[in-house]
Amino acid sequence: MADQLLTGQLAGIDVAVAYALTADTVSEAIRRHDCDPAAAHLLARGLTAGVLASSAMNAGQRLNLRWAYEGLLRTIVVDSGPDGATRGFITPPHLSDADDEGALYGATGTVQVIRSRKGAVVSHGTTRADLLDVVEDLNHFLCISDQVESAIAVTVAFSTDPARPVRICRGLMLQAMPGCDLPRFQRLRDRLYAPPARALLARGDESDSSVENLLRAIIDGETPTPRIRLDSALAPFFRCTCRPDKMGAVLRALPYADRMDIVRKNEPVTVSCRFCGQRYEMSIDACIRAWNEKAPETP
Repeated sequence: MADQLLTGQLAGIDVAVAYALTADTVSEAIRRHDCDPAAAHLLARGLTAGVLASSAMNAGQRLNLRWAYEGLLRTIVVDSGPDGATRGFITPPHLSDADDEGALYGATGTVQVIRSRKGAVVSHGTTRADLLDVVEDLNHFLCISDQVESAIAVTVAFSTDPARPVRICRGLMLQAMPGCDLPRFQRLRDRLYAPPARALLARGDESDSSVENLLRAIIDGETPTPRIRLDSALAPFFRCTCRPDKMGAVLRALPYADRMDIVRKNEPVTVSCRFCGQRYEMSIDACIRAWNEKAPETP
């Protein structure tokens, strides 16, 4: 089934819902970055969590997430918005040498979240990433920094097709709205993480009733029974916003000695976009123009 995003709420108990199918989106990112299975799994989870977390944002807003860890996994960066456009990368893209989670994540890390609108920063914050799991660390940020009780679950399954390496990638997010009974929300969160809901999230097929079956397993036993209300939002898709003129910022970040070395060699410079892997060749004249430009002010 094609990627999609559904948003809505469990009416009557003040809980917001977001449900995402992202196999095509994450497959494109994994293919572009040539990720091995370990890195592919982490990047897929991070991208899907980003799609879910950005689902409640207003038009024109963007969500930028950056996970940084001390182990072999260094960073995951995801950029997403309510228009569905999503991109991201993982460093390094090969993590098969990690023997266990300790080697993969290290002792701790951080999660940084930046919300922007038309390039201007609206809010930003950072929390520790001590849970050592991409999705759980983001969820911790939402609960602690945003002070919005949340629950996120993401499942990933691979295929043998190199053009579409991810067969299944689904995610569900619950968030407490104003007026929500927090003990009730905790019961829903516990059921989301319990085996029955996890099994439904990891099922091999997708139908029109799949998400409702999953939500019914989560609300089972609640009185009165909440009403499930879901609407289609803009579907996620991989898109990078890089352009040749944006590469000037990369060139301006080079130390003076490196700039002089480029001039002495008098050869075109190749600059690659971290998000999509697109390569741009910059002439010496273009490099000099970029260095002479005034960098845009940070909001």
